[in-house]
Amino acid sequence: MKNFIKLVGLFFVGATMTSCLNDTLSLDPANSVNVVEFKNPSSFSSPYGSKYALYSQAFEVAPENNYTLTVSYSGANVAPEDITVSLGTDPTALTQYNTEQKKAFDLIPAALYTLPTQVVIPKGQRTATVGMKFKSANFDFSKNYVLPVQIKSVSTGAVSGNFGTILINLKAKNPYDGVYTATGLFNHPTAGPRDIKRSKTLATVDATTSETEFADLGAAATMQLRVNADNTVTLTPGGTASTATVQFGVNKYDAATKTFTLSYKYAGAGGDRVITETIKKN
Repeated sequence: MKNFIKLVGLFFVGATMTSCLNDTLSLDPANSVNVVEFKNPSSFSSPYGSKYALYSQAFEVAPENNYTLTVSYSGANVAPEDITVSLGTDPTALTQYNTEQKKAFDLIPAALYTLPTQVVIPKGQRTATVGMKFKSANFDFSKNYVLPVQIKSVSTGAVSGNFGTILINLKAKNPYDGVYTATGLFNHPTAGPRDIKRSKTLATVDATTSETEFADLGAAATMQLRVNADNTVTLTPGGTASTATVQFGVNKYDAATKTFTLSYKYAGAGGDRVITETIKKN
């Protein structure tokens, strides 16, 4: 009797979870209903429980970037005929996501992307690709763009209630964005010198500026490195790093070797902390 009750309870829980989904599911794959939806273009960036799935994509700064989405006829069967999938955007989905998740993503302007209005899943096939273009060279680095792309309608079948609309967070990476190895020397006036040898990530701030760890002080102390037209580098401290930082000696960027060479110091108890380091892209 106890085992029977447990089985009934498990069935009830499973049925309840299934009822939370908008798409019709079946315990028998042969009886499941196919739906047209977007396949995941990358890992989720949205939290569990979000109504809409958010994905992230970063582009090198260029006049035009190619990007591909896949539309899927998902389920037990292949397309019974050519399926015309109409595409568009749904700004209300972004508004809802911002409200739900307390975010402030920006709707990407139409002038910065190209989205086909239709794509066809051929008869006997399961997928079709959607070729998109983005103009990352014209991105406003102060914005956090999102494209809410939507399957508007299909000529055959049903649109997925879960992945018929997805959000793509779009970012532009400057040429300096990436993972580097930093080596150098931190001269402390009272504690003595110590070697710097650590991995650092440079994250895009704008087209010529990246942010990374200041010396070897950890994530709370950051610096911004701006590469000037003559490849000299201007360092601006952030976080808990001293605003009295002084650059001296050679501060430059070598584009051929993708290497920053930096010399800087800041005042503290007992005297100046003097740092020389080379930051080379991996």
